[in-house]
Amino acid sequence: MPLELRDNSKWWYGRFQVNNRRFCVPLGVEVRGNVPPSLKQEGDVAFERSRAKAQSELEHLVAEAHSKAVAERHLEKLYEIKTGESIGSVSLDKMADAWDNLPNKRNRSPRYIELAHSVFAHFVKFLADNYSSAKTMTDVTPKMARAFLDAEQAKGVSGRTWNSKLILLRSAFRRLSREAGIASNPFSGIPTREEETIHRVPFSQEELQMILNAADDFIRPTIVTGICTAMRLGDCCLLKWSDVDMNQGFIVVKSSKTGETAEIPLFPMLRAEIEKQPREDNKYVFAEQAKMFQTNRYGISKRTHQAMKDAGIQTHAERQNGTKKASVKDFHSLRTTWITLALSAGVPMELVRRVTGHATVDVVLKHYFRPGREDFRKALQTAMPKVITSSQNQLPLATQKQQVPLGEIRKIMEELNGKNWKKIRADVLAMLPATDADLSKSVVRN
Repeated sequence: MPLELRDNSKWWYGRFQVNNRRFCVPLGVEVRGNVPPSLKQEGDVAFERSRAKAQSELEHLVAEAHSKAVAERHLEKLYEIKTGESIGSVSLDKMADAWDNLPNKRNRSPRYIELAHSVFAHFVKFLADNYSSAKTMTDVTPKMARAFLDAEQAKGVSGRTWNSKLILLRSAFRRLSREAGIASNPFSGIPTREEETIHRVPFSQEELQMILNAADDFIRPTIVTGICTAMRLGDCCLLKWSDVDMNQGFIVVKSSKTGETAEIPLFPMLRAEIEKQPREDNKYVFAEQAKMFQTNRYGISKRTHQAMKDAGIQTHAERQNGTKKASVKDFHSLRTTWITLALSAGVPMELVRRVTGHATVDVVLKHYFRPGREDFRKALQTAMPKVITSSQNQLPLATQKQQVPLGEIRKIMEELNGKNWKKIRADVLAMLPATDADLSKSVVRN
C-alpha cells in the first residue's frame, strides 16, 4: 500500500487495490516538513509524522473498502438467491439516464428534467475532480455526499436550492438502489437546511405601465401576455395558436410546470397584441420569442430584466444568508401581481385557480397572494362591513340622521291634529339624531 506525493500538491496520496480495481485517492493529510528527494529516504521529524499519519489513514481507508466490498458481495448473493437475478451497477455518467427511465405517476416537465440533469452533471463533475476513484453509484460514500453539499453551501446558494439538490440526489440513490446495487444511501441522514423564503413582490399599476413603456418591440408581447394571463415565462413564449380561441375570447393551455389546465379570459390588451402577429404557418403565436426561448432561455430573461431596469424598478433584495441577492421583481412577479389584484378585487378563489392552473388553494395563498399594506387595507375596507371600517367619530351611513332646524320641527308640530298625528310623529322621529339604542340596533343589523 504505497504512499505517493504529487507535484504542486501539498497532500499525501495513497494507492490500493480492491476486487481487482485500482485506486489512487487523496488522503486528506497535509505534507509537513522538508520533503526528501525520494520516499525511500527519511525526512525530518515533521515530515515523518505526516507520513505516519498518512499511512494510518490509508490503512483505515483500505480496511473500509474491503469491508464494503465484502458487504456488497453478501448483498449480491442474498439478492440472487431471493430473486434469481444479478444485481447490476450504474456508472455515474449513466445516472441521469437511469433516472430518466424510472416510472412516475405523472410526466415530468421538460424544465424539471433539464434542472435535474444539470444537478446530476454537476455532482458527477465534483466527484471526478475530488474523488476520482468513484466510478459507479455504489462508490459514492456519505463523506463524498456531504462534501458535495458543503461545496454548494460555500458557493452561497440559497437554502431552497441546496435542499432541492439534496432531495433530488437522495431520491435518485434511493429509487435506483436495486438497479445500482447500493447497500446504503449516501445522502440519507443529511437534514435539509432552514430556508430563507423571500417572496416575489407584486408590481403596482404604475410600475406595470412603466415596464410596458420601457419594453422594446421584441419583448413587449411576452410581457403583455404575462400581465394579462398570469402564465409563466415559458408558457407565454410558447403560446400556440391552437390554445387561443379568438371567437370565444379564451386561452386554454396546460401549465408546463404542473400539467394542470388553465382557462384564461382574453383581455382586450392581449387580444390586440395577438391580432398583430402574422399567422402564416407558425405553430406559435409569438414565433420569434418561441425560437429564442427554445435556443437561449437566458436571452428572454435578460431582455425582460432589461425592460424592468430601464423602467427604473428595483428587482433584487439582499439576503440574510448567502451571497446571491434574491429576485423579488421579475417576470414571475407578473403572475404574483395578477393573482394579488384578482383576490384583492374579490374574484373567487376557484376562478383564480382556473386561470393559474394551481391544484390547491394553499399554493396560491402561500406563494402568490402578496398585497402591499395599503392595497391590503383598501381591499379589506371595501369588503368588510362599514360599521367596522368607519372611524369612531363618523357613524355608518345607515345610522346617520339628517339634523333639522328647530323652527321647522315647530312648524310641523303646529299642523298636528287627531287625524295625522301618527304620520307626523314618524316623520319627526326620522329627522332626529339617532340615540345609543338606535346605534346598537343598527350594529346588530349590519
